[in-house]
Amino acid sequence: MERNRRILHASLLLIFLSALVLSALTPLVADDFSYCFSMADWRRITSPAQILPSMAAHRVSINGRVIPHGLVQLLLMLPKTCFNVLNAAVMALLGLLACRCFWKNTWLLPLLALSLWCCMPAFGQVFLWLDGAVNYAWGLAVLLLFVLPYAECWLDGRRPYSALETALRLVLAFAAGSWSENGSVSILFLALCLLALCARRDRGVPWPLLAWLAAALAGFIFLMSAPATAGRGGETDLSHILYQIRYILDCSRETLLPLYLYWAAAFTLALLAGADRKRLVLSALMVLAGLGSLAAFTFAVYFTLRHLCFTVFFTLLAALTVLSALADLGRKKLPAVTAAALTVLFVFSFIPGILDIGVVYSQSRRREAAIREALESGEKQVQLRLYTPETWYSAAWELTDLGPDPAQWPNDNYASYYGLEAVVGVP
Repeated sequence: MERNRRILHASLLLIFLSALVLSALTPLVADDFSYCFSMADWRRITSPAQILPSMAAHRVSINGRVIPHGLVQLLLMLPKTCFNVLNAAVMALLGLLACRCFWKNTWLLPLLALSLWCCMPAFGQVFLWLDGAVNYAWGLAVLLLFVLPYAECWLDGRRPYSALETALRLVLAFAAGSWSENGSVSILFLALCLLALCARRDRGVPWPLLAWLAAALAGFIFLMSAPATAGRGGETDLSHILYQIRYILDCSRETLLPLYLYWAAAFTLALLAGADRKRLVLSALMVLAGLGSLAAFTFAVYFTLRHLCFTVFFTLLAALTVLSALADLGRKKLPAVTAAALTVLFVFSFIPGILDIGVVYSQSRRREAAIREALESGEKQVQLRLYTPETWYSAAWELTDLGPDPAQWPNDNYASYYGLEAVVGVP
């Protein structure tokens, strides 16, 4: 136990420090500049009181994810350092929550960190980009925190809940249900399945679990009933739906097929070895929850690689849960081989990824220097060089950057943010 604690603390510290440095090296990009302004009147947000009307307008014109985007607007009022520190803390919390599935084998936590670096599509947008991190990485932490009591009930049986914990988790459950159209669907499915299994085994379930599930469902209804949500849905004719399914499957095959093959092989080995059935069931449900997250995009208006984050995370967590079940039987060959393979992948992707993040950071500093020079000389129109990200470890990778038209987005918000009249992006 003492060895496990040392590994856990060292891993969490390393995750925190790594996330802190990488967040600090990631500039504000694209949507970050838009959320600096109120959606109600497009004035710069300088007070928390402006966020409520801004999110009310956001719900009508953009989407119903008002809790994460409200947090984004709050963070953008503060120095960027505040986000950097909080983001690092959330990354450490995410690792701590994930450990619940393999708590006796905390040496698997570094494998989770390596897996996320090597396998997470659009890594920079999911974990480092301010707007993206709050929507995706922070969303993962909120969703895991919500489903934790259901996993505990299934793995370890019932436990009492205090009135304060019950009340606080009601608020958390509503936030989890309203956080993300696809992530919230997956976690509602996972919680419902675990609750049903516990009810069948125990001939009843604690009422707080039912109350939290109801609160999460209410949050999801709040999310999907936003006036803007219907307008952001994709076409509903059969040809478009079939095309969308094929496109999602193509993206999934390119990024997820190795993960599914690995999980299936590990799951089969654990099943044949007689591993803990409860952990295997939890692992299978997490894979299904990840698939449910993908299915939610069938009717979506667009789909990008960062939308795979919930599916990738739950699949990785499911695989590590199986490895933990194997390790409990004393079978550590597969985890050891996995660690070796991930280390090689990490070495080959770490240097290009870090260099890419550093290059975009350097380009952002040159942009800011050019803007300062223009403002000091009284100029109000500035030409700025475009970012040149090469890997998905940079948040700017495949995000809309400045264009040649100063009236287009995000040029207009970028100019307003710095007090300029016009900004033009040039190669």
